[in-house]
Amino acid sequence: MDAAIEAQAVSLTKELIAIPSENPTGDEFAMADRMEAFFRGIGLEAKRERVAERRENVTAEITGSGSGPALVFLNHMDTVPAGEGWSRDPFLAAEEDEKIWGRGSCDMKGGIAASLAAMENLKIRIDGGAKAKGTVRCCMVVDEESGCMTGTEAAIASGHINADDIVISCEPTELALVTAQKGAMWFELVFSGKSAHAAAPHMGADAIHAASHAVVALQETVAQLPYEDPLLGRCTMVTSIIEGGHKTNVVSERCAMQIDSRFVPPLRTGDIQEIIHEKAAQACDRVSGVEFSLRATIADRPPVTADTDSAGARLIFETLKEILGAEPKPAGVSYYSDAGMAAAQTGSRNCFLLGPGNIEQAHTPDEFIEVDSLKKAARVYGRLVEKFMLDENAP
Repeated sequence: MDAAIEAQAVSLTKELIAIPSENPTGDEFAMADRMEAFFRGIGLEAKRERVAERRENVTAEITGSGSGPALVFLNHMDTVPAGEGWSRDPFLAAEEDEKIWGRGSCDMKGGIAASLAAMENLKIRIDGGAKAKGTVRCCMVVDEESGCMTGTEAAIASGHINADDIVISCEPTELALVTAQKGAMWFELVFSGKSAHAAAPHMGADAIHAASHAVVALQETVAQLPYEDPLLGRCTMVTSIIEGGHKTNVVSERCAMQIDSRFVPPLRTGDIQEIIHEKAAQACDRVSGVEFSLRATIADRPPVTADTDSAGARLIFETLKEILGAEPKPAGVSYYSDAGMAAAQTGSRNCFLLGPGNIEQAHTPDEFIEVDSLKKAARVYGRLVEKFMLDENAP
């Protein structure tokens, strides 16, 4: 198995990188076409479901006898825009220095390719007479590289991801099993005051002045929160964009802030929103005449933690040890993923991240994935689906 599955993973990675699927500025339609063709090419039915204009999820599965939870590869077809600063063509998919270069190589077309290679190998085994039980499903979704993750929401609504399923997103974790993800929320906080001549500021209500108080108070408050998670660390809050005022000699009547909050259990989204609301209200108390509004700008993304004692987690840990030869340990990340969204919306504690590549390469110019990491991932996924689905004691 090893040589064939490794070669297929490498070949598919190059092919998928060469299909632009930038979000925003583009769409995933050509990727969906290729996914459908791949699944049909190995003898599986591929189901396409419209999420938005030229944005379609693609789902396929291998089903054996019996019932029970499925093993689901939940992977996103979109990438961030190629952007500037590249020293090579971001869609050429060149293989040099034991790496494959290109936009999406690491995040996450390498992971997609490795999971598809595993699916193909499993189908060959079953077609050759291996006894199969259960279901292995691939959900290829759109729109992960946004705050809303509408592709995963649609897949859940369609019944492709359920609370009992074992869900793996093949994000770049260097093949560490990620079992915990920080909550990740974006908010817009807008202060509204009254304009006046800067020579008579008492006639106005300075929105920027109030906003400045809020920025400082939020930083201090989050730094003092008592919560620290062994895998996720501490909470953070970043005021990433501030827009206010329109002329040097005019008191600002409006100041809008975009806030990124990363938070750990036991905090929930409502707790973070309450903190921001409280500090904004206090800022307005300090600057007479200023009011504020606050809203979340993305879907609810609370912290999620998988059950490391579940049958799914034990199966993955066992497979990692078998293939990589080392005792795996659970890990946590501060970014959010489709698997996190699946866990948040279904209540599942069987959602994990596990994939080739290093997250530090994601979204960067000259993005790459190491060929060795890609090949190892293909072997891990290949063995995982075999252990999950094949009756290895059958004659």
